[in-house]
Amino acid sequence: MEIPAAKTNGLLDPTGCGDAFRAGLLYGIMNELDWETTGRIASLLGAIKIEHHGTQNHRFDMADFKDRYQENFGSIF
Repeated sequence: MEIPAAKTNGLLDPTGCGDAFRAGLLYGIMNELDWETTGRIASLLGAIKIEHHGTQNHRFDMADFKDRYQENFGSIF
């Protein structure tokens, strides 16, 4: 299965991107989502993280996340 990389609005700091990606994987597994959706959530979380300096200085709400998910992958999870 190939999971596309989510588009970013800038590349500022990769520190913590792996943790953000892992959080997306755990979210998908805990919510019993299919692997394609889970991978896309993980990809988008990594993209959101890399747009900010520091390991946990990023914030978003679910509505914004779903909008970005749809923009990147053409569907809603």
